[in-house]
Amino acid sequence: MFGKLLKSDLKAQFFSVAPIFISVFVIALVGELFVLFGKSSIGTALGGFVVALAMLFACLVIIIAVALMFSKTVFGRAGYLTLTLPVKTSSLVWSKTLSALIWTYSIYILFFASLFLWIYQVGEKMGTDFKDMADQLFTLLWGKSIATMISMLIYYLVWFGIIMFIIVQCMYLGITCSNVSPVSKFGVVGAVAVFFVSFAVVMSITGAFTRLLPFGMVICEEVVTITSNVNEKIHELGDYAYGFNFAGPLLTLAISVALNYPITYLIKNKVNIK
Repeated sequence: MFGKLLKSDLKAQFFSVAPIFISVFVIALVGELFVLFGKSSIGTALGGFVVALAMLFACLVIIIAVALMFSKTVFGRAGYLTLTLPVKTSSLVWSKTLSALIWTYSIYILFFASLFLWIYQVGEKMGTDFKDMADQLFTLLWGKSIATMISMLIYYLVWFGIIMFIIVQCMYLGITCSNVSPVSKFGVVGAVAVFFVSFAVVMSITGAFTRLLPFGMVICEEVVTITSNVNEKIHELGDYAYGFNFAGPLLTLAISVALNYPITYLIKNKVNIK
């Protein structure tokens, strides 16, 4: 049943997000043509920059679109139909959370991919100094071997997915609270305030937890090391070692899942459907 619910949400939301993805695709295609066939280095740089800028704008738009879709389908006129479906309220919230996560995660990954592609392509055409700087950046981000590259890529993808998860959950919490008295009298301002406060609290908690439990991996040259103390291992290996903490992302993931419960409770028992 949950699979059908998620499929229905994705299908319904597709018509709202499709124009964003189509616009990004068209701009990316035009910009990439400038990069590939442009005769001047300035044209190459500007073409890639426009693509990255368009992707960044799409990232902001998709967040707003996801928030509006959640507000409309749960707390607007469509909310009467949504909340009378023969499924648990928690399933409704999870379906909308996962569908929002799919859309936001996809567009943000496209943004970072276009940004790195632009840096690489500009580095190829802007001369030796810029190319060396780009190579150093990619070495810093991905390491020097297949093992380090795969390890760091998996970490970045998972970590960023968790960040997007907590952003969506805090956003849904803010929208839900803005439909519950007394926050409802502040409207959109209340929703935005709850979002930023809840997100800041989560980041503060996970930051403190990371310092208390520095478990993670350290990458140095071509070696990946799993350690119980990232800071000590970095100090041991020297200046070319980079640490990645696991405790913070894991706690953030746990809090993201836990936020489903207050959101579900408020929707089920406290909200005022418009």
